[in-house]
Amino acid sequence: MPPGFSIVTGTWGQYKTAARAVRHAVFVVEQNIPVELEWDEWDEDAWHAVVFDASHAAVATGRLLPPAFDAAAPATGHIGRMAVLASARRAGLGGAVLQALMQAAPARGFRDIVLHAQSYVAAFYARHGYRIEGEEFVEAGIPHRIMRARLPPAFTPVPVPAPPKGRV
Repeated sequence: MPPGFSIVTGTWGQYKTAARAVRHAVFVVEQNIPVELEWDEWDEDAWHAVVFDASHAAVATGRLLPPAFDAAAPATGHIGRMAVLASARRAGLGGAVLQALMQAAPARGFRDIVLHAQSYVAAFYARHGYRIEGEEFVEAGIPHRIMRARLPPAFTPVPVPAPPKGRV
């Protein structure tokens, strides 16, 4: 995390005000996405990450949808609503949000992550281990690509027994 910024993760109830402010500024105002497409029923059950600047203003956010989002693929997590305010871009904050959500994924039973990347930022996700799947498509009037990353297996240390006493 760059100096002067902090990241938190938690529930919609905890970070709704902060996440809404960033998403409204980026998606509704900057990208002209209709407000009725931005807000959905999944926020309440999603896991959210929010970055705050030194003045405690929210500047970046994203969400990890719950397993119920895709009952056909319960081990596949879905990250979405990744947004960084224009004034805070190019500081590594999007990567921090993405990594925080990916780190939270195994505890929710996810083995891999899928997201709908706006096509112009597909290279950003590729730098974080995501690979494009399928053809470009339009969502909310913006070209997107489906991208997937396989999460590394959780590290579980294997206990090593102590050698028997008296033996070398």
